Amino acid sequence: MKYNINLFGNNFDCELRIQNNALTIALDEDNQKALASYLSRVLQKYTEINPTENNSLEVMVKKAIQVEKSMGGRMSEPKLKLPYEFAPEVKEKLIECADLQDTSATQLLIRLIDQKYQEVMNTN
Repeated sequence: MKYNINLFGNNFDCELRIQNNALTIALDEDNQKALASYLSRVLQKYTEINPTENNSLEVMVKKAIQVEKSMGGRMSEPKLKLPYEFAPEVKEKLIECADLQDTSATQLLIRLIDQKYQEVMNTN
């Protein structure tokens, strides 16, 4: 079953699977990359993270869980005012898509840019 889940203050599409009365949650490869990219930006605000280290998704998720447990809430992405302008119809589409995904337009834009960057740079 497809489901949208909030992980560490950001929404991701996932697959809920039930087998032998056990529930598992699976993120596809693109969403795992998006989560890793998101955590690499957000964790810097809350804890020491060395960008030169190879921080695996597992390490970053563990750090994110520790941070959220200690703060008693959800992390949030640092706010950044981007100097961009859109035609009104493009801005409306961006906001509509963001609302449908229960995220902010800025978060959606960052996710799209990150996905395109990975595609163009062929980073896996």
